[in-house]
Amino acid sequence: MRRSASAAMLRFAAGVLILAATLLQPARAYETVFRNSFDFAPNDRSPLGANLDAVKDDSTSADFVDAMKQSREWITLRQSGGWDTNEEACLDLDAHGYPRTLQPRSDVAGCATAQYDAVATLFLYGSYQGHRPATGSTYVVTWDGDGTISYHYGVRKSAASSAHRDVLEVTTTDNGWAMRFDRINPNDPIRNVHVWMPGYDEHSGPSQLFHPDFLAFIRKYKVLRFMDWMRTNGPDSGGGSTQGDFDARPQLADVRWTTDKGVPLEIMVELANRTDTDPWFNMPHLAGDDYMQRFAQKVRRLLRHDLHVYVEYSNEVWNGGFVQGGWVEQQGTQDFLDAHGNPRGTPFDRRMNWHGQRTAQMCELWKAAWGSDADRVTCVLGAQAANAYSQTQAADCPFSTLQPCSAHGIGAVAIAPYFGGYLGQPSAQATVRSWTLDTLFTEIEQGGQLAGGPPGGALAEARHWLAPQRTAADARGLHLISYEGGQHLVGVFGVENDAAITTLFTAANRDARMGDAVTHNLADWRAKGELFLQFTASGSYGKWGSWGAFEYVDHTSTPKHQALIDFIASHPCWWSGCSH
Repeated sequence: MRRSASAAMLRFAAGVLILAATLLQPARAYETVFRNSFDFAPNDRSPLGANLDAVKDDSTSADFVDAMKQSREWITLRQSGGWDTNEEACLDLDAHGYPRTLQPRSDVAGCATAQYDAVATLFLYGSYQGHRPATGSTYVVTWDGDGTISYHYGVRKSAASSAHRDVLEVTTTDNGWAMRFDRINPNDPIRNVHVWMPGYDEHSGPSQLFHPDFLAFIRKYKVLRFMDWMRTNGPDSGGGSTQGDFDARPQLADVRWTTDKGVPLEIMVELANRTDTDPWFNMPHLAGDDYMQRFAQKVRRLLRHDLHVYVEYSNEVWNGGFVQGGWVEQQGTQDFLDAHGNPRGTPFDRRMNWHGQRTAQMCELWKAAWGSDADRVTCVLGAQAANAYSQTQAADCPFSTLQPCSAHGIGAVAIAPYFGGYLGQPSAQATVRSWTLDTLFTEIEQGGQLAGGPPGGALAEARHWLAPQRTAADARGLHLISYEGGQHLVGVFGVENDAAITTLFTAANRDARMGDAVTHNLADWRAKGELFLQFTASGSYGKWGSWGAFEYVDHTSTPKHQALIDFIASHPCWWSGCSH
C-alpha cells in the first residue's frame, strides 16, 4: 500500500532531526532508522552490487560532505618553508588523532631534535584532469579549541570568517589544498575540526553526511561491499589489516577515516540504511571471537530491520599476494598435524582448510548474535574463481574438527570472475604493448590475438570458470555469488610501469566497446550465478588499474556504468529470495 504523502514526510523529517542530533554528538553511535518515502527503492530488484573505493584524500569520489573525514594523514613541516620533515612519529596525538601540542613526544627515539613547528593535512590532493569532486569553491571550516590555522595552495580566507569558523574560497582547479596548524594551545588544543564542502556548513552538513554526488552513482546497487572501507587488505593493498581489538576500531569522532583503521561501522551501516542496500562486511583476519561477536551485535542493533547483511572472513585468503593469506596458512600449519606431528597436506590445503574453519566459526558467532534474525545474515565463503578446488577444500575442510565447514551456517560461496587479467602479465607484455584498441577488443570477445592465450579470449576464459564452481556450490547447498568482478586490464609484476600498456588499458576502459564486454560478461554470469558485485563503483584510472564504473563523479554516464545500469533494468534479480 502506498504511504500517504503527509505521513511519509513526517517520518522523513523525524529521521533527519534524529540523525542531525546524533551527528552533533559524534562520539555516540547512530540510533536512527532512516527510511525514505518511496514504496520501492531504485535498487529493489537489482541483481548487482558494488565494492566501494577506499576512502582516501586523492580519491575521485567525495564520499562525505565533511572533507576532514577524507583528508590526508598529518604531515609535519616547518612554517619557514619546505615540505614534510617526515617526523610524524613524533606527534603527540589524542585518542581521536588530533595533535595535543606541537611539542614532539619525549618517549620516541630521535624526537628530541625534531625540526617541525607545524602540522598540516591535504584535501582532494589528486590529479583530477578538471574533474575535481564537488562543484563550487566555498568551504566552511569549524573547530573547537585554541590555536592558529592557516590555509595554502590555491585557497583564500574570506572576510566572512569569524571565531572558530573560517569561510574559504578555493581557487585551485585540479590539485587540492592544505590546512596547517601553526599554533596549538596544549591546555585547549584544536579539535572537532570539520571542513564542510561547497553547499554545506555546520547546520546542513551533519544531517546530510554523505555527499549527494556519491549517493547518486550507487543508488541502483543492491549490495555494498565495504572491503576497502574497512582496509581489509591493509594500508597498501597487501600489508594486511591491523584490526583485531574491537575497542580499537575506528570511531565517529576520529579526525579522519583515511587511516589504516578505516571507516567506522556506524557510518557503513548508516550508508546502507539510507540507500536501501544490504551491507557486506569483511571481518579482519586478526579479529578474535570477541571482535566478531560485538561487531555483529552492533550491526544488528543499527541496521534497518528490512535489510540483510553479508559477512565474509577477510578477503582473498587464497591469494598469495595478500598478507592475510600467509597468516592463515601459518595457522593451518600449526593446527593441522598428522599422527606424527607433521603438517597435513600442502601449504595451500592447510590455508584453505583453516580459512573454511574460521569462516564457519565466524558464521556461528554472527548467527548467534543475531538470534531470531539469523536468517538475515548470509555468511560468505571466499574462493578463487579459476580454481574450484579452493571452494571444495574450504567448504569441506577435511582437516578440521568442524568438517564439513559448509554445514555451519555458510550460505554462499563467492568468487571474482574477472575477465582479461592474463593480458597484463609479463608473458604477454611484448605482444600487447603494440596492440590497437581493435586488437584488444577482438582478443576480449573472440580470442586468437595472443599466442598461448585462452581459447575464445578473455570472456570465454571467465565463462569457463563458472560451471565447476556452480557444480561444487550446488553439491554443498550454497549459493554462487561474486564478491568482485568486471574487467581486469592492469599490468602486474612490473608491467604496470609500461606506459604503452597503461595507455591502452585506460583507453579501453573509456571505450564504448567495454560496455559491450561488460554486458556479455554479465550475461555469462547470469547463466550460472546469482548476485554480482562490480569492482568498483568509482575509482581513478591509471597504472594500478581502471576499476571504477565511474572514473570521476561528475560523469553522468560511462560505457561501463551504463552497461551495469542497463543490465539492472533488463534483468531483475532472478534467484529465489532475492528481493526483500
